[in-house]
Amino acid sequence: TWGLKPFWSQQFRFKRVSSGRAASMSHAVPAVVTPWSPPARPVSPNGRAAAVARVLGETLLRPPLYWAFHSWRLFGYLLILPIGFWLRPRCTTCALCAYVAVHRQRFWQRWVHRALGYGASRRTRLVNCATEELGDPSRRFLITVHPHGVLADGWHSAIANHLESFDQDGAAGLGRQCALCLAPIVKHIPVHQEMYRDRCSSADVKSIVSWWQTGCDPIILPGGFSESCFASSADRRKGGGGKEYAYLKDRKGFIKLAIQHNKDILPIYAFKTSWMYYQPPVLRGLRARVSQRIFVGVVPFFGFLGTSMPLTDKTTIVFFPPFLASKYKLDQLDEAHASFLAHLKENFDAHKANCGMRGVELVFVGKDYEDEDCVARALRRIGLLRPRSKP
Repeated sequence: TWGLKPFWSQQFRFKRVSSGRAASMSHAVPAVVTPWSPPARPVSPNGRAAAVARVLGETLLRPPLYWAFHSWRLFGYLLILPIGFWLRPRCTTCALCAYVAVHRQRFWQRWVHRALGYGASRRTRLVNCATEELGDPSRRFLITVHPHGVLADGWHSAIANHLESFDQDGAAGLGRQCALCLAPIVKHIPVHQEMYRDRCSSADVKSIVSWWQTGCDPIILPGGFSESCFASSADRRKGGGGKEYAYLKDRKGFIKLAIQHNKDILPIYAFKTSWMYYQPPVLRGLRARVSQRIFVGVVPFFGFLGTSMPLTDKTTIVFFPPFLASKYKLDQLDEAHASFLAHLKENFDAHKANCGMRGVELVFVGKDYEDEDCVARALRRIGLLRPRSKP
């Protein structure tokens, strides 16, 4: 057929005529040459129905599910509940009671996960650079996800596309059993608890160690809510360039934990996560310090047209090679921390061009970050904001 074989090997069908008629037509139009093509296969009724259902699903069903996924995972339902209690208090109360009754049931979690995964972005790519290390089932890791984003946005999109992410078959792209160590309340937060199910706990030392003992790899976000204050598309530059912030300059606790328990650290980097939403680059250092104290991100984020729809959903999740924290001792904590930052930056620079962040510089910040925006300068001028002391 055309396009599958070279031109000179195409098969042709010639229109045949009798010799007498050919003689009378020799002065007229020459014989017609038509390319051969296989007969068209009849489309079954089931095939037509499936095609129509697919088109209707992509047109009518997927857009509202896309909105529900990105809105509800960022607590958009908190804006709807007051309206519901005002207009329909009984119906809203019954709906909440029904959700409380079924939200921990496996059938409900898988159904919601499947539905929201249908609406989630399909442009998220997974790149595994640690296939050999992850292939050893006897080896346990402390998995770190970078950057935090507004709320682990790129990572959450990847998990939504893998129904078995936190089931027995292991996490998305890893092929291992993993558990998210973030906060105990996540087990009861809509959308999040449907994704992580029972594989979710607090990020304290006891919980992390308990997952190792059960054969799971704990996943943490070491940048925390402080790092979410630096996630903004305002740092993106047209034509390439800009800065990517990692709030890891003072974070040594997770490295100390890995050294104490003789575990290596597997970094996962979600490229373009920081560009999914915009937040004004104002008082970021101050907001990061406040967020660390109150355990809630002070993040005034804006998506497409001011909504919670992301400005971009084309993210790439890259599993970096493991950092060998097990070869260090506790008295080498500072050296191990510096080596981990160098390891993270080296792999970030190696993959950024292929992940749509060419020319972007990874900058490590911490508590000593000095705000230099116009609002910070004005507050310092009138004495309401003191400058940070330099170490």
